[in-house]
Amino acid sequence: MIHPTAVIAPGAKIGADVEIGPYAVIDGEVTVGDGVRIGPHVHLTGCTTIGAGTKIHTGAVIGDEPQDLHNTGEGCTTVIGKACIIREYVTVHRGAMPGTSTVVGDGVLLMAFSHLGHNCVLGNNSIIANATLLAGHVEVGEKAFISGACVVHQFCRIGPFAIVGGKSGIGQDVPPYCMYQFGGVAGPNAIGLRRNGFDTTARAQIRKAVKIYFFSGLNRPAALAKIREDIGETPAVKPFIEFIEATKRGIVPGSGTGEGKEAGE
Repeated sequence: MIHPTAVIAPGAKIGADVEIGPYAVIDGEVTVGDGVRIGPHVHLTGCTTIGAGTKIHTGAVIGDEPQDLHNTGEGCTTVIGKACIIREYVTVHRGAMPGTSTVVGDGVLLMAFSHLGHNCVLGNNSIIANATLLAGHVEVGEKAFISGACVVHQFCRIGPFAIVGGKSGIGQDVPPYCMYQFGGVAGPNAIGLRRNGFDTTARAQIRKAVKIYFFSGLNRPAALAKIREDIGETPAVKPFIEFIEATKRGIVPGSGTGEGKEAGE
């Protein structure tokens, strides 16, 4: 199922039951897994691996050089997981520094015109909506959802099960489980937590931790200490605490606490 107008380099490795549409271009260091569907005018380049069962729609460009004036991506890779959906005109750039990678986990949905800069890492089953732009080195946790037309600054992290509202600009880390909209965290991602099997007890613990951290008026050490005192490092709350403690860019504010200023600081 390879269209006669597709251009496939002799060194490319193509798995079984692969469909390749008209005018697609696949370069020599590309490996395409079994059952992959590649639409018209797709360009797969660089040292790129496409996981089995992934579907790539019209015009997507995967594995091209990073948009970095100091690096060309030589010796770098792009890894796309299994059963991903990559919609029209998505761009994913390979790593910028030798030996580094841009990595997309399994089951990820990248909607039309979204962009992943060099060295981004996306967790399994995360979703990036239409026209959202992730700068280099952005990390997105599993089952996080970033809505349409968002921009995420380089080196920022979006935690697992977090949701970011449309047209948001993210310049600091968004912790796990949080709902970010209108310039700050408004509370927990309650619907997402229910859909992903968090029980009543876990959801209540998460809600209390989010309330303490973002809306108690305490600074970061005091807020984390109170979370540990009042709730403890339960399986639900521990990832929230550890994520905050590991931040390098700071944590986004709570809604209404002031744009660009971390809650409690």
